[in-house]
Amino acid sequence: MDVRIIVETTSGTGEKRTEELCSLSLTDQCHSELGLNLEQGKAILSQLQGSILRHQIEEISAASRTCPCCGRSRFVHDYRTRVLDTLFGRFRLKVPRRRKCSCRKGQSELLSPFAQVLRDRVTPELRMLQAELGARHSFREAARILETFLPCAKQQNTTVRNRLGKVAKDIANAQPPICDTLSANPPTVFIDGAHIRCRPEYQKRHLDVVVGKIETHDMCRRFGLAPQAAPSPAAQLRRDLDALGWDGQRPVTVISDGEAALPNLIRGATNGKIKHILDWWHISMRVQHVETAIKGLVQRKDFPATTAILMTPVETLRWNLWHGKIQVAGTHLQWMMFDCARLAKYRLAVRDQAQRALARCHDLHSYLASNMGSLVNYGERYRSGLPISTSRAEGCVDDIGNARMGKRRRMRWSPRGAHNVAVTRAAALDGRLTVSNTTIAA
Repeated sequence: MDVRIIVETTSGTGEKRTEELCSLSLTDQCHSELGLNLEQGKAILSQLQGSILRHQIEEISAASRTCPCCGRSRFVHDYRTRVLDTLFGRFRLKVPRRRKCSCRKGQSELLSPFAQVLRDRVTPELRMLQAELGARHSFREAARILETFLPCAKQQNTTVRNRLGKVAKDIANAQPPICDTLSANPPTVFIDGAHIRCRPEYQKRHLDVVVGKIETHDMCRRFGLAPQAAPSPAAQLRRDLDALGWDGQRPVTVISDGEAALPNLIRGATNGKIKHILDWWHISMRVQHVETAIKGLVQRKDFPATTAILMTPVETLRWNLWHGKIQVAGTHLQWMMFDCARLAKYRLAVRDQAQRALARCHDLHSYLASNMGSLVNYGERYRSGLPISTSRAEGCVDDIGNARMGKRRRMRWSPRGAHNVAVTRAAALDGRLTVSNTTIAA
Protein backbone atom coordinates (compact mmCIF):
# COMPACT_ATOMS: atom_id res chain seq x y z
CA MET A 1 0.00 0.00 0.00
CA ASP A 2 1.28 3.45 -0.97
CA VAL A 3 0.43 6.45 1.16
CA ARG A 4 0.84 10.11 0.18
CA ILE A 5 0.35 12.87 2.75
CA ILE A 6 -0.50 16.38 1.55
CA VAL A 7 -0.71 19.47 3.77
CA GLU A 8 -3.10 22.27 2.84
CA THR A 9 -3.09 25.49 4.87
CA THR A 10 -5.35 28.54 4.61
CA SER A 11 -4.07 31.88 5.88
CA GLY A 12 -6.15 34.57 7.53
CA THR A 13 -6.54 36.36 4.19
CA GLY A 14 -7.94 33.23 2.54
CA GLU A 15 -4.77 32.29 0.64
CA LYS A 16 -4.32 28.54 0.31
CA ARG A 17 -1.06 26.67 0.14
CA THR A 18 -0.64 23.01 -0.71
CA GLU A 19 2.50 21.00 -0.07
CA GLU A 20 3.21 17.31 -0.45
CA LEU A 21 4.60 16.19 2.85
CA CYS A 22 5.87 12.68 2.19
CA SER A 23 5.11 9.38 0.53
CA LEU A 24 5.15 6.01 2.25
CA SER A 25 5.18 2.49 0.88
CA LEU A 26 3.76 -0.09 3.27
CA THR A 27 3.92 -3.08 0.94
CA ASP A 28 6.96 -4.61 2.66
CA GLN A 29 5.36 -4.70 6.09
CA CYS A 30 4.20 -7.93 7.61
CA HIS A 31 0.48 -8.48 7.92
CA SER A 32 0.85 -8.52 11.68
CA GLU A 33 2.10 -4.91 11.64
CA LEU A 34 -0.85 -2.62 11.06
CA GLY A 35 -0.58 1.14 10.78
CA LEU A 36 2.57 3.17 11.29
CA ASN A 37 5.41 2.15 13.52
CA LEU A 38 7.10 4.53 15.95
CA GLU A 39 9.90 5.62 13.63
CA GLN A 40 7.51 6.34 10.75
CA GLY A 41 5.21 8.30 13.03
CA LYS A 42 8.10 10.36 14.39
CA ALA A 43 9.33 11.14 10.87
CA ILE A 44 5.87 12.25 9.72
CA LEU A 45 5.39 14.46 12.79
CA SER A 46 8.77 16.11 12.22
CA GLN A 47 7.99 16.86 8.58
CA LEU A 48 4.51 18.11 9.43
CA GLN A 49 5.92 20.43 12.09
CA GLY A 50 8.47 21.84 9.65
CA SER A 51 5.82 22.47 7.00
CA ILE A 52 3.47 24.24 9.42
CA LEU A 53 6.31 26.40 10.78
CA ARG A 54 7.32 27.52 7.29
CA HIS A 55 3.74 28.47 6.41
CA GLN A 56 3.31 30.33 9.72
CA ILE A 57 6.50 32.32 9.18
CA GLU A 58 5.37 33.30 5.69
CA GLU A 59 1.99 34.43 7.03
CA ILE A 60 3.47 36.43 9.93
CA SER A 61 6.06 37.99 7.63
CA ALA A 62 3.39 39.03 5.15
CA ALA A 63 1.25 40.53 7.94
CA SER A 64 4.18 42.60 9.23
CA ARG A 65 4.87 44.10 5.81
CA THR A 66 2.23 46.84 6.16
CA CYS A 67 2.60 49.60 8.76
CA PRO A 68 -0.46 49.59 11.05
CA CYS A 69 -0.39 53.40 11.36
CA CYS A 70 -0.06 54.72 7.83
CA GLY A 71 -0.58 51.60 5.71
CA ARG A 72 2.69 51.92 3.78
CA SER A 73 4.93 48.94 3.15
CA ARG A 74 7.99 48.33 5.27
CA PHE A 75 11.06 46.97 3.51
CA VAL A 76 13.03 43.92 4.56
CA HIS A 77 16.37 44.88 6.08
CA ASP A 78 17.89 41.39 6.24
CA TYR A 79 17.17 37.76 7.14
CA ARG A 80 18.40 36.06 10.29
CA THR A 81 18.65 32.35 11.00
CA ARG A 82 17.01 31.27 14.23
CA VAL A 83 16.87 27.82 15.80
CA LEU A 84 13.58 26.73 17.35
CA ASP A 85 13.43 23.63 19.57
CA THR A 86 10.00 21.95 19.54
CA LEU A 87 8.44 18.69 20.65
CA PHE A 88 8.66 17.42 17.09
CA GLY A 89 12.14 18.45 16.11
CA ARG A 90 14.69 21.25 16.01
CA PHE A 91 14.35 23.60 13.05
CA ARG A 92 16.50 26.34 11.55
CA LEU A 93 14.18 29.13 10.50
CA LYS A 94 14.98 32.04 8.21
CA VAL A 95 13.11 35.03 9.62
CA PRO A 96 13.10 38.62 8.29
CA ARG A 97 13.82 41.90 10.01
CA ARG A 98 12.06 44.96 8.63
CA ARG A 99 12.99 48.61 8.66
CA LYS A 100 10.81 50.96 10.62
CA CYS A 101 8.33 53.17 8.85
CA SER A 102 9.00 56.89 8.62
CA CYS A 103 5.85 57.57 10.66
CA ARG A 104 7.26 55.68 13.67
CA LYS A 105 9.74 58.26 14.90
CA GLY A 106 11.58 57.77 18.14
CA GLN A 107 11.45 53.97 17.96
CA SER A 108 14.10 51.40 17.13
CA GLU A 109 15.41 51.29 13.60
CA LEU A 110 14.54 47.63 12.99
CA LEU A 111 11.43 45.57 13.60
CA SER A 112 11.50 41.81 14.15
CA PRO A 113 8.00 40.28 14.15
CA PHE A 114 9.44 37.07 15.63
CA ALA A 115 11.36 38.62 18.54
CA GLN A 116 8.86 37.51 21.19
CA VAL A 117 7.90 34.22 19.52
CA LEU A 118 11.50 33.00 19.26
CA ARG A 119 12.77 34.71 22.40
CA ASP A 120 13.81 31.57 24.26
CA ARG A 121 14.34 29.39 21.16
CA VAL A 122 12.03 26.73 22.61
CA THR A 123 8.28 26.17 22.57
CA PRO A 124 6.40 26.31 25.91
CA GLU A 125 5.14 22.72 25.45
CA LEU A 126 8.68 21.34 25.28
CA ARG A 127 9.75 23.34 28.34
CA MET A 128 6.74 22.07 30.27
CA LEU A 129 7.42 18.44 29.34
CA GLN A 130 11.12 18.72 30.14
CA ALA A 131 10.32 20.27 33.53
CA GLU A 132 7.70 17.66 34.43
CA LEU A 133 9.86 14.69 33.41
CA GLY A 134 12.87 16.25 35.14
CA ALA A 135 10.80 16.59 38.32
CA ARG A 136 9.66 12.95 38.18
CA HIS A 137 12.85 11.24 36.93
CA SER A 138 16.55 11.88 36.80
CA PHE A 139 17.63 14.41 34.20
CA ARG A 140 19.31 11.75 32.05
CA GLU A 141 16.24 9.53 32.23
CA ALA A 142 14.01 12.46 31.28
CA ALA A 143 16.18 13.16 28.22
CA ARG A 144 16.05 9.48 27.22
CA ILE A 145 12.24 9.35 27.51
CA LEU A 146 11.84 12.41 25.32
CA GLU A 147 14.13 11.00 22.63
CA THR A 148 12.37 7.62 22.72
CA PHE A 149 8.80 8.76 22.18
CA LEU A 150 9.10 12.10 20.37
CA PRO A 151 10.94 13.22 17.20
CA CYS A 152 12.66 15.98 19.13
CA ALA A 153 16.34 16.78 18.80
CA LYS A 154 18.93 15.00 20.88
CA GLN A 155 18.34 15.94 24.50
CA GLN A 156 21.04 16.74 27.03
CA ASN A 157 20.62 16.25 30.76
CA THR A 158 22.04 19.74 31.37
CA THR A 159 19.40 21.24 29.08
CA VAL A 160 16.62 19.49 31.00
CA ARG A 161 18.08 20.71 34.29
CA ASN A 162 18.45 24.33 33.13
CA ARG A 163 14.97 24.53 31.67
CA LEU A 164 13.50 23.00 34.81
CA GLY A 165 15.21 25.77 36.77
CA LYS A 166 13.61 28.42 34.54
CA VAL A 167 10.18 26.85 34.93
CA ALA A 168 10.62 26.71 38.72
CA LYS A 169 11.49 30.41 38.73
CA ASP A 170 8.39 31.22 36.68
CA ILE A 171 6.19 29.17 39.04
CA ALA A 172 7.65 30.82 42.13
CA ASN A 173 7.17 34.32 40.70
CA ALA A 174 3.72 33.71 39.22
CA GLN A 175 0.87 35.57 40.84
CA PRO A 176 -1.87 33.27 42.17
CA PRO A 177 -5.30 33.43 40.54
CA ILE A 178 -7.71 35.81 42.20
CA CYS A 179 -10.36 33.95 44.18
CA ASP A 180 -13.87 35.36 43.81
CA THR A 181 -14.93 34.00 47.19
CA LEU A 182 -12.81 33.79 50.30
CA SER A 183 -12.47 30.48 52.07
CA ALA A 184 -15.12 29.92 54.73
CA ASN A 185 -12.55 28.29 57.02
CA PRO A 186 -8.95 29.39 57.46
CA PRO A 187 -6.50 27.01 55.81
CA THR A 188 -4.57 24.36 57.68
CA VAL A 189 -0.86 23.97 56.89
CA PHE A 190 0.80 20.60 57.37
CA ILE A 191 4.55 21.14 57.27
CA ASP A 192 7.57 18.89 57.65
CA GLY A 193 11.22 18.76 56.68
CA ALA A 194 13.22 16.36 54.54
CA HIS A 195 16.98 15.80 54.55
CA ILE A 196 18.75 15.14 51.26
CA ARG A 197 22.38 14.62 50.42
CA CYS A 198 24.41 17.75 49.75
CA ARG A 199 27.16 18.21 47.18
CA PRO A 200 30.69 18.03 48.61
CA GLU A 201 31.68 21.62 47.79
CA TYR A 202 29.12 22.95 50.28
CA GLN A 203 30.98 21.17 53.13
CA LYS A 204 27.90 19.73 54.73
CA ARG A 205 26.32 16.32 54.66
CA HIS A 206 22.64 17.15 54.26
CA LEU A 207 20.36 19.88 52.97
CA ASP A 208 17.02 20.77 54.50
CA VAL A 209 14.01 20.84 52.20
CA VAL A 210 10.67 22.04 53.59
CA VAL A 211 7.59 20.35 52.16
CA GLY A 212 3.96 20.24 53.10
CA LYS A 213 0.36 20.72 52.11
CA ILE A 214 -2.16 23.53 52.58
CA GLU A 215 -5.77 22.43 52.89
CA THR A 216 -9.17 24.07 53.13
CA HIS A 217 -12.56 22.40 53.19
CA ASP A 218 -12.59 21.95 49.40
CA MET A 219 -9.06 22.68 48.08
CA CYS A 220 -5.49 21.63 48.72
CA ARG A 221 -2.09 22.69 47.46
CA ARG A 222 1.35 21.13 47.93
CA PHE A 223 4.49 23.16 48.33
CA GLY A 224 8.21 22.50 48.51
CA LEU A 225 11.22 24.75 48.92
CA ALA A 226 14.80 24.86 50.12
CA PRO A 227 15.05 27.79 52.57
CA GLN A 228 18.75 28.28 51.79
CA ALA A 229 18.05 28.88 48.09
CA ALA A 230 14.54 30.35 47.99
CA PRO A 231 14.64 34.13 47.29
CA SER A 232 11.82 34.67 49.80
CA PRO A 233 10.26 31.62 51.48
CA ALA A 234 7.68 33.82 53.21
CA ALA A 235 6.55 35.37 49.92
CA GLN A 236 6.26 31.96 48.26
CA LEU A 237 4.17 30.55 51.10
CA ARG A 238 2.02 33.70 51.18
CA ARG A 239 1.22 33.24 47.48
CA ASP A 240 0.21 29.64 48.17
CA LEU A 241 -2.10 30.79 50.97
CA ASP A 242 -3.62 33.51 48.79
CA ALA A 243 -4.28 30.97 46.05
CA LEU A 244 -6.53 29.05 48.46
CA GLY A 245 -8.55 32.11 49.43
CA TRP A 246 -6.99 33.13 52.73
CA ASP A 247 -8.37 36.52 53.78
CA GLY A 248 -5.18 37.64 55.53
CA GLN A 249 -6.92 38.20 58.87
CA ARG A 250 -7.88 34.93 60.55
CA PRO A 251 -5.05 32.85 62.03
CA VAL A 252 -3.78 29.92 59.99
CA THR A 253 -3.60 26.56 61.73
CA VAL A 254 -0.13 25.01 61.45
CA ILE A 255 0.58 21.40 62.45
CA SER A 256 4.23 20.38 62.73
CA ASP A 257 6.48 18.01 64.66
CA GLY A 258 7.74 20.70 67.03
CA GLU A 259 10.78 21.98 65.14
CA ALA A 260 10.76 25.73 65.72
CA ALA A 261 11.94 26.70 62.24
CA LEU A 262 8.93 25.15 60.48
CA PRO A 263 6.10 27.20 62.04
CA ASN A 264 8.32 30.27 61.87
CA LEU A 265 8.20 30.06 58.06
CA ILE A 266 4.41 30.24 58.12
CA ARG A 267 4.56 32.92 60.82
CA GLY A 268 6.68 35.05 58.51
CA ALA A 269 4.25 34.53 55.63
CA THR A 270 1.20 35.50 57.71
CA ASN A 271 2.81 38.20 59.85
CA GLY A 272 2.39 36.09 62.97
CA LYS A 273 -1.25 35.11 62.44
CA ILE A 274 -0.93 31.38 63.11
CA LYS A 275 -2.20 28.82 65.57
CA HIS A 276 0.46 26.17 66.03
CA ILE A 277 -0.55 22.62 67.03
CA LEU A 278 1.96 19.95 67.96
CA ASP A 279 1.61 16.73 66.01
CA TRP A 280 -0.07 14.02 68.10
CA TRP A 281 1.89 11.18 66.49
CA HIS A 282 5.21 12.52 67.76
CA ILE A 283 3.76 12.91 71.26
CA SER A 284 2.31 9.40 71.17
CA MET A 285 5.60 7.81 70.14
CA ARG A 286 7.47 9.48 73.00
CA VAL A 287 4.78 8.35 75.42
CA GLN A 288 5.18 4.81 74.09
CA HIS A 289 8.92 4.98 74.76
CA VAL A 290 8.19 5.99 78.37
CA GLU A 291 5.65 3.16 78.76
CA THR A 292 8.07 0.58 77.40
CA ALA A 293 10.91 1.75 79.66
CA ILE A 294 8.72 1.81 82.78
CA LYS A 295 7.25 -1.64 82.08
CA GLY A 296 10.72 -3.06 81.59
CA LEU A 297 11.72 -1.61 84.96
CA VAL A 298 8.74 -2.78 87.05
CA GLN A 299 8.65 -6.27 85.52
CA ARG A 300 12.03 -7.17 87.00
CA LYS A 301 11.83 -9.73 89.76
CA ASP A 302 14.12 -7.67 91.97
CA PHE A 303 12.10 -4.45 91.60
CA PRO A 304 12.38 -2.94 95.12
CA ALA A 305 8.98 -1.20 95.33
CA THR A 306 5.34 -1.75 94.46
CA THR A 307 4.54 -1.56 90.77
CA ALA A 308 1.71 0.93 91.38
CA ILE A 309 4.22 3.66 92.24
CA LEU A 310 5.21 3.89 88.53
CA MET A 311 2.51 2.02 86.61
CA THR A 312 -0.39 4.16 87.82
CA PRO A 313 1.01 7.47 86.46
CA VAL A 314 2.23 5.96 83.20
CA GLU A 315 -1.11 4.29 82.46
CA THR A 316 -2.94 7.63 82.67
CA LEU A 317 -0.26 9.69 80.92
CA ARG A 318 -1.54 9.18 77.37
CA TRP A 319 -5.17 9.77 78.45
CA ASN A 320 -4.31 13.07 80.10
CA LEU A 321 -2.38 14.33 77.08
CA TRP A 322 -5.16 13.24 74.68
CA HIS A 323 -7.76 15.20 76.66
CA GLY A 324 -5.63 18.31 77.07
CA LYS A 325 -4.81 17.86 80.77
CA ILE A 326 -1.26 19.08 80.34
CA GLN A 327 -0.62 20.12 83.93
CA VAL A 328 -1.73 16.74 85.27
CA ALA A 329 0.46 14.92 82.75
CA GLY A 330 3.43 17.13 83.67
CA THR A 331 2.95 16.40 87.36
CA HIS A 332 2.86 12.65 86.71
CA LEU A 333 6.01 12.92 84.64
CA GLN A 334 7.81 14.72 87.45
CA TRP A 335 6.76 11.99 89.89
CA MET A 336 8.14 9.30 87.59
CA MET A 337 11.37 11.21 87.05
CA PHE A 338 11.85 11.61 90.82
CA ASP A 339 11.19 7.90 91.49
CA CYS A 340 13.43 6.72 88.64
CA ALA A 341 16.26 9.00 89.80
CA ARG A 342 15.94 7.64 93.33
CA LEU A 343 16.04 4.04 92.07
CA ALA A 344 19.02 4.74 89.83
CA LYS A 345 20.92 6.26 92.74
CA TYR A 346 20.31 3.74 95.50
CA ARG A 347 19.49 0.41 93.85
CA LEU A 348 22.41 -1.15 92.00
CA ALA A 349 20.36 -4.05 90.64
CA VAL A 350 17.97 -1.88 88.64
CA ARG A 351 20.29 1.02 87.92
CA ASP A 352 20.50 0.55 84.13
CA GLN A 353 16.76 0.15 83.65
CA ALA A 354 16.03 3.09 85.95
CA GLN A 355 18.46 5.34 84.11
CA ARG A 356 16.89 4.34 80.81
CA ALA A 357 13.39 5.11 82.10
CA LEU A 358 14.62 8.42 83.54
CA ALA A 359 16.08 9.42 80.17
CA ARG A 360 12.80 8.61 78.39
CA CYS A 361 10.77 10.60 80.92
CA HIS A 362 13.15 13.54 80.71
CA ASP A 363 12.97 13.51 76.90
CA LEU A 364 9.16 13.62 76.95
CA HIS A 365 9.08 16.30 79.64
CA SER A 366 11.51 18.52 77.69
CA TYR A 367 9.54 17.99 74.48
CA LEU A 368 6.26 19.01 76.11
CA ALA A 369 7.82 21.95 77.94
CA SER A 370 9.33 23.31 74.71
CA ASN A 371 5.95 23.15 72.97
CA MET A 372 3.65 23.99 75.86
CA GLY A 373 1.77 26.62 73.87
CA SER A 374 1.10 24.19 71.02
CA LEU A 375 -0.69 21.49 73.05
CA VAL A 376 -4.46 21.28 72.64
CA ASN A 377 -7.35 18.98 73.49
CA TYR A 378 -6.66 16.38 70.81
CA GLY A 379 -9.70 14.30 71.66
CA GLU A 380 -12.04 17.22 71.11
CA ARG A 381 -10.43 18.08 67.76
CA TYR A 382 -10.58 14.46 66.66
CA ARG A 383 -14.28 14.17 67.50
CA SER A 384 -14.93 17.39 65.59
CA GLY A 385 -13.28 15.96 62.49
CA LEU A 386 -10.28 18.31 62.64
CA PRO A 387 -6.74 17.13 61.84
CA ILE A 388 -4.33 16.41 64.68
CA SER A 389 -1.28 14.95 62.91
CA THR A 390 1.14 15.76 60.10
CA SER A 391 0.31 12.65 58.07
CA ARG A 392 -0.35 14.82 54.99
CA ALA A 393 3.07 16.39 55.34
CA GLU A 394 4.69 12.97 55.78
CA GLY A 395 3.09 11.96 52.48
CA CYS A 396 4.56 15.06 50.84
CA VAL A 397 8.00 14.11 52.18
CA ASP A 398 7.67 10.81 50.30
CA ASP A 399 6.16 12.33 47.14
CA ILE A 400 8.37 15.41 46.80
CA GLY A 401 11.54 14.65 48.73
CA ASN A 402 12.23 10.94 48.84
CA ALA A 403 10.72 9.96 45.48
CA ARG A 404 12.98 12.35 43.55
CA MET A 405 15.85 13.25 45.87
CA GLY A 406 16.01 10.34 48.32
CA LYS A 407 19.07 8.32 49.22
CA ARG A 408 18.18 5.55 46.78
CA ARG A 409 18.68 7.98 43.92
CA ARG A 410 22.34 8.26 44.93
CA MET A 411 22.48 11.90 43.87
CA ARG A 412 23.89 14.91 45.65
CA TRP A 413 22.22 18.28 45.39
CA SER A 414 23.02 21.96 45.59
CA PRO A 415 20.53 24.19 47.43
CA ARG A 416 19.43 25.82 44.18
CA GLY A 417 18.93 22.51 42.39
CA ALA A 418 16.98 21.01 45.28
CA HIS A 419 14.77 24.10 45.47
CA ASN A 420 13.99 24.03 41.74
CA VAL A 421 13.09 20.34 41.78
CA ALA A 422 10.92 20.71 44.91
CA VAL A 423 8.96 23.64 43.46
CA THR A 424 8.44 21.97 40.09
CA ARG A 425 7.56 18.57 41.50
CA ALA A 426 4.95 20.05 43.85
CA ALA A 427 3.36 21.86 40.91
CA ALA A 428 3.44 18.70 38.78
CA LEU A 429 1.78 16.61 41.51
CA ASP A 430 -0.97 19.24 41.91
CA GLY A 431 -1.57 19.56 38.17
CA ARG A 432 -0.46 23.21 38.25
CA LEU A 433 2.34 22.68 35.73
CA THR A 434 0.68 23.91 32.52
CA VAL A 435 1.80 25.66 29.36
CA SER A 436 0.85 29.03 30.89
CA ASN A 437 3.45 28.46 33.65
CA THR A 438 6.18 27.87 31.08
CA THR A 439 5.36 30.70 28.69
CA ILE A 440 7.95 33.43 28.58
CA ALA A 441 6.47 36.77 29.58
CA ALA A 442 6.65 39.47 26.93
